[in-house]
Amino acid sequence: MKKLFRFICKIFCSGNVGPDPGKPKRLLTYKKIVTMLHGYDRTRFELLVNELGFEDTRVNTFDFYELKNYLNFMEKEAKEKNIKLKGISFIKGVYNDENAPNRELKDYENLIYIPTTLINGKEVQVDVLNSSKDKLVTFKEMLEKYNYEWRYDNKENFKLKSGKKEEKTVFKSMVMRDGLSDEESSAGNYGHLSPPLN
Repeated sequence: MKKLFRFICKIFCSGNVGPDPGKPKRLLTYKKIVTMLHGYDRTRFELLVNELGFEDTRVNTFDFYELKNYLNFMEKEAKEKNIKLKGISFIKGVYNDENAPNRELKDYENLIYIPTTLINGKEVQVDVLNSSKDKLVTFKEMLEKYNYEWRYDNKENFKLKSGKKEEKTVFKSMVMRDGLSDEESSAGNYGHLSPPLN
């Protein structure tokens, strides 16, 4: 993961990221890419179209320079707060009436990205902006504040939930969020989604 982060930083970050690592070892071959794309087509495409009634987003494109600026900013903020960044997580979300940048994107999947760090040897998502030199704040902690249970920070926390119980929890957390003030996070988004846009 360290090599991947250095490669991403080499492309997007300004400033010194250490000695030139040479050609990245994690570049994919087209044979691997095609097997992954076929795997998605075979195991997910039809299932999702049948369930949703439309073809969901397959490609998320982020502006190169906006993403580069995001990485530079997070790196600068992390250094100032003595946070050692490890990687970047890309997390699936769905736009709705409340958060879609435009009506065309409502109900389409999108990606949220946020930095990670190591805590007790485990890689977790970190909210760099809400952290300080004295206190590291995780993405999970911020989501809990907004009544969302984040289960993906480690294997021990991940558990499948039944649909009806999940629906009640989601409704309850939406109601409880209404009274909270909104805080800026370290997460980014707002890429170009295809479909629905071309």
